[in-house]
Amino acid sequence: METNRTYLRCAAGLVTLSPLIVASWVDAQNGEAHATVPAVVRTVYDMRTFIAPLPLTETELKGRALFARRCANCHGGTAQRPGPPLGQPTVERLGDAFIREKVGKGSQMMPGFEYSLEPSQIGQIIAFLKTAPPRGQNPSRD
Repeated sequence: METNRTYLRCAAGLVTLSPLIVASWVDAQNGEAHATVPAVVRTVYDMRTFIAPLPLTETELKGRALFARRCANCHGGTAQRPGPPLGQPTVERLGDAFIREKVGKGSQMMPGFEYSLEPSQIGQIIAFLKTAPPRGQNPSRD
């Protein structure tokens, strides 16, 4: 009789502790000892530098104006603006020649501008895009 009670106590203890054992084993399998909470790191910015306008050349300013008139309405990366967001990373990844060809010839979703923009104007847009972060992102500053 005493042996049965001892077995029952052991079994009850195992049943009680099993969720803890399984949880720690699962955490160990994921490479984390405990649930983690991301650390919040405060960064102090010089706000005058952060909000100062980017210095643009005359070519880049003309490209910004052309981009605002001809491109920005579609290139937002949303359902209302289905074109992909454009900026410096896009130009670096695809290259000047590809962007120039795409703007000139267009695609199924985008009209071509080879007859409505001069090659120099397309170059101005590319020059501006090389200075611009993608739409919807803040420029990173040191």
